Amino acid sequence: MTSGVVGAILAGVHRWEETSFDRLMSRPLMPVAHTPLICHTLSWLRESGVRRACICANSESQPVRGTLGDGAETGVELHYYEDWTPRGPAGCVRDAIERMPGEHAVVVDGTILPNCDLSAALRAHVESGASATILVARDGSLTGRDRLTPVGICLLRREALQRVSETGYQDIKEVLLPRLHASGQAAHSFTVAAMPPRITDRPSYLSISSRVVHDLARAEGTPRGYRRVRQALVHESARVLSPERLIGPALIGPETYVLEGATLLGPVTLGAACIVEPGAVVARSVAWDGCRIGARAMVDQSVLGDGAQAPGGEVVSCAAVCGDGAVPLRAPQKGESSRLRGVGGAADTRSSIRAAPHRAARRRDRASAGRSE
Repeated sequence: MTSGVVGAILAGVHRWEETSFDRLMSRPLMPVAHTPLICHTLSWLRESGVRRACICANSESQPVRGTLGDGAETGVELHYYEDWTPRGPAGCVRDAIERMPGEHAVVVDGTILPNCDLSAALRAHVESGASATILVARDGSLTGRDRLTPVGICLLRREALQRVSETGYQDIKEVLLPRLHASGQAAHSFTVAAMPPRITDRPSYLSISSRVVHDLARAEGTPRGYRRVRQALVHESARVLSPERLIGPALIGPETYVLEGATLLGPVTLGAACIVEPGAVVARSVAWDGCRIGARAMVDQSVLGDGAQAPGGEVVSCAAVCGDGAVPLRAPQKGESSRLRGVGGAADTRSSIRAAPHRAARRRDRASAGRSE
């Protein structure tokens, strides 16, 4: 049945507020455990047999395309629709899959981490004969009592999209569902066990990252290219010089150096080519690629963007820090090579950084845009 199903990921995030967190990166591309959020969604689709998807984006189309390309590395054939009007969720889906084969579409919000059984939802959708099936979960966080709330995923038959106009802004909840009801076409709901986590701000991003790092720490086996050190997963090219100071789950990326006396209080994620200097403390935070945390600095409940720095001795708390985007290939400095021998043996400075091609592509796009202005 999934041979007749295509995915549609709504990745065109409109920024209502220009916060420091929003300036870091488009939310669907934010790394969660060294992998862009949108790639987790593509894995979820692939695991349920969906092999073709279209990504609907607006101004983020170029960096998303630069990150994912044709989808060969994700196992899902990717197409792109650039929503410049804007057309709204229903309009985007209609336009995006118009020329794609498939009787059914799985529409997913690009800012969530899907965690439900898609195969079960698809079976229920097909068997019901509904034109639309909205996935909902019980959520009492707003009213103090349970209520069914859409989770950001819906299933549509192709015929349902005939009710979407060719022009103008078209929402699913406010436009498509009322039109389906008015025409006598059924719209059902499918209840899932829990609301999927969603990135809306810095705390929600840290929560998602924490959840995934905890899951990796508890999982059996070890991801290829990593080794287990206490509760941490450490890349083979990374060096941790005081492994006894790894407290709680952590994920440490390629060519990253955690120097003597530095402490990680998990859950912590460090990207590629980061340096945590002696005496520094990183707690409940995420640092992307090329970050430097100075000696005796304290970083707590914060997000450090590519190339960001926490100067020595300073405290960075509950913040989102933008960097310059640079991710240097980092070799040990003079007099340092003898100390860069921690867990896993001697440092190998010959390898190149490959952990974050999505951010490399974003920087190339930004540089190209700058040259064209």
